[in-house]
Amino acid sequence: MISVIVLSRNNGDTLDGCLRSIIHSYGDKEIIVVDANSSDGTSSILEKYQGKINVFYDEGKGIGIARNIGVARSRGDIVCFVDADAVCSKDHFIKIAEFFDEHPEVGVINVHSDDFFSEDNSCIQRLEAKIRRIREGSKYAFGRGESLSASGCFISFRKKVFEEVGGFWVFPPYGADDNDFSMKALAKGWKIGVIRLRSQHYPRVSLRLILKEMWGWGKGKACFVCKWRKHPLAKTLYKRSFLSKLVGNDPLLVTIAAYFLAPIIAARYAIEGRSLSLYPYYVVRQCASFLGLLWGLTTWARKI
Repeated sequence: MISVIVLSRNNGDTLDGCLRSIIHSYGDKEIIVVDANSSDGTSSILEKYQGKINVFYDEGKGIGIARNIGVARSRGDIVCFVDADAVCSKDHFIKIAEFFDEHPEVGVINVHSDDFFSEDNSCIQRLEAKIRRIREGSKYAFGRGESLSASGCFISFRKKVFEEVGGFWVFPPYGADDNDFSMKALAKGWKIGVIRLRSQHYPRVSLRLILKEMWGWGKGKACFVCKWRKHPLAKTLYKRSFLSKLVGNDPLLVTIAAYFLAPIIAARYAIEGRSLSLYPYYVVRQCASFLGLLWGLTTWARKI
């Protein structure tokens, strides 16, 4: 059996579609929702699916904490997280289970979504989707069919991996919990597999929400980089970047250099994405992330 876990915090506008897609997907599974005492219409959606899902509540103090609560309540040998603003394909969980059966050395799966957006979505969603598509399979590529990180929106793993690594970190409260979990799994000797599914994860709908997300990711990245900075695995990850030839394979220096070179890197996205709008958008989103990184280095990272 597979344990499907959804973290929810005021996701009333997307949660219904998410849960409906999970329920109608194939495979033997239990569905767990960990809700951070949402104040929107989430409660009515959860009541709608009473008997089909198991609901637990947390205080909303951190994504890692919520993930750990969900896994602790799960009964399956395989755990699949699904973001509340994502939709699963019919074969999502069947394909994941098959991949684990065929690859016993794989402990974590990085799921690549087939589609991020439609023309009905906002301009910001389409721009963000293009950036993610261009990035996909390049930054964290390790080898054929392998990765050095798994994205949190659909991160899936064997439960025994969770037990071996001690679960997700409980601090910082937001950002890079999936990267840290991936690194801990690799350090234990597990491999991270990569599969492509037709499931969809939708980016934030407005620039304000994207910048807020980037700010949070930057703060989490500061903690991740400081924690793993001297570890050989982190150096392996970052030395694949062309920037390592300029500043060495120190993860912190490579990260900072990437932010400083954002205007140049943005040109690549504009060309590959065939959209001039990608240029200013990428620069602005990276500025928000860089400010978050600086804030994280002077605050959260000091506690790591």
